[in-house]
Amino acid sequence: MLTAIAIDDEPVALDVIKNLSAKIPFIDLKASFTNAFEAIDFLQKEKIDLLFLDIKMPDISGIDFFL
Repeated sequence: MLTAIAIDDEPVALDVIKNLSAKIPFIDLKASFTNAFEAIDFLQKEKIDLLFLDIKMPDISGIDFFL
């Protein structure tokens, strides 16, 4: 089982990720965030295997977030 989170500033995109990941039996989407900095707090407490990241977000890009 892969544990995952999704980060995207658009709630509609997060809904798409939630719906698609629910169809994949080995992905457990633990949380989704519209604010990348809230995701950082979550990641400091929880271990995950997979990130779904939006590349272009208002405060920080997905690439900068990953680095």
